[in-house]
Amino acid sequence: MSAAHPTAAELAGALGGSVLRLVADGGAGRAIREVTIHDPAGPSRPGSLLLAPGVTAGELPDLLGAVAAAGHPAIVCRAPVPASEAVLRAARDHGTAVFELAVGADWTRLADDVRAVAAAWSPGTGHTPRAEDLFALLDAASVLLDAPLVLEDTALAVLAWSGGQDEADEERVTGILERRAPGWLVEALEARGDFARLAASDEPLFLGPASAHAKPRMAVAVRFGGELLGYLWATTAGEPFGPERSADFAAVSGAVASFLRGRGAGSGADRPVVADLVSALLRGEDADGAARRLGVRTAKLTVLAARLATGGGPEGDWAGRRGLLGPLALHLTIGHPRAVTTFDGDAAYALLPWPPSLSAAAALAGTRRLAEGFARRAGRGRDLVLAVGGVASTPDEVPAAKDEADLVLRVLADRLAGPPVAAFADVQTTFAVSSAARALARAGHRLRGPVDLLAGHDAEQHTELVPTLRAYLDLFGDVKRAAERIHVHPNTFRNRLRRIRELTGFDATDPDARFLAELEFRIRGLRGH
Repeated sequence: MSAAHPTAAELAGALGGSVLRLVADGGAGRAIREVTIHDPAGPSRPGSLLLAPGVTAGELPDLLGAVAAAGHPAIVCRAPVPASEAVLRAARDHGTAVFELAVGADWTRLADDVRAVAAAWSPGTGHTPRAEDLFALLDAASVLLDAPLVLEDTALAVLAWSGGQDEADEERVTGILERRAPGWLVEALEARGDFARLAASDEPLFLGPASAHAKPRMAVAVRFGGELLGYLWATTAGEPFGPERSADFAAVSGAVASFLRGRGAGSGADRPVVADLVSALLRGEDADGAARRLGVRTAKLTVLAARLATGGGPEGDWAGRRGLLGPLALHLTIGHPRAVTTFDGDAAYALLPWPPSLSAAAALAGTRRLAEGFARRAGRGRDLVLAVGGVASTPDEVPAAKDEADLVLRVLADRLAGPPVAAFADVQTTFAVSSAARALARAGHRLRGPVDLLAGHDAEQHTELVPTLRAYLDLFGDVKRAAERIHVHPNTFRNRLRRIRELTGFDATDPDARFLAELEFRIRGLRGH
């Protein structure tokens, strides 16, 4: 290990394989002191990680000689960077490591993370919180709080910040760019007694604008075991947080403090191992062994799955994964600390342990409450759906609970409307309808009942017979109430029903005819139909 700086390989480990993938390890043992952007006409900065946004994999073999001559131990290019024989040979010959930056990962954020890791590197400990994780933690908290966040230490140096800073004011953006709060702002807050108030309180405080152009803020002290570690700031739209958001803000502060002290969920070096164990348990691969290592072998377990109904990005989309799994993991860290999470395909999964003596109904109710809380906080402006799977009394039953959650996710993604959180009991009718629709599609058919015929007639003649039949069925043949629903006179409604019978032969007294019409309406209510 480097005496004072991380090696290229250690840096990649600190930032996580989801961000940087080592393609060729020619210089992976050399120290990284800084980061620089590739500029053929600019001065060289030996010991710096070279970021090369414009360099393609095909150009790499010819470029590595110059990279090594300039003293760069490693170069980063945007994915995909295949491990071709030419790249591997050039990296080996020139002693230069080649890394691939994941699709969706931001170059500016990478540069900031590299600088933070290099500056804070503590050789030999293995417990220094990863800079990438600190930024990810604030991004997750920003989603839950619906506000951009900045974390500062007690000297008001900026440690990390979330996305969404375009909503912040100039003072906050300046502080991020200079990595320190502006001096005049610090003086203004001290003069108002804001820092004294923060030091004396564990509760979030609302702070008015410090200048004519500034926005108000919520702020909370970040403490661990009574020790003041810094301050967490949230830009607001002008009003203090309500009770729920204030409680969430205080809880986030506690999670940040635990993270900074290396004791928070997901802050240790074993996080990828935990995710792999959760994935193995969900798939049923050595379920008993995975459950034992996770410490949940004797617990009653529930599965919670979350995804975006319109797709959370491609399976390898790092930004999409981080934007969904991070907030979910943080929400559960606060609300159910023993929960463990992972990502599979385009869905995030959480495994929630409950006491063995707790009833299955109570475990499901607790899981639903957590899911509804997450949907309320993280679902603003996003087509987020969450599925509550079944209850597993033993590790071997976990895959079946996951399968149930996956089934519910598929049904929720098919629906055009409805609550964002559901268990199978909530969607079983929609599942049956969706299954029928898929079976018809596979057979190359569609239902040709009264609704199909009336839809064609409405389109050609500009009539409204489909909503008339819908209201009639929904209200069990009550003409007066059905007419009120679609805002027509009851006699007009009866005339439309007569026209429906003439065009389609629909007989409201025939149970099969009513069922066919209902099924047609249900299928038309699915996404994509």
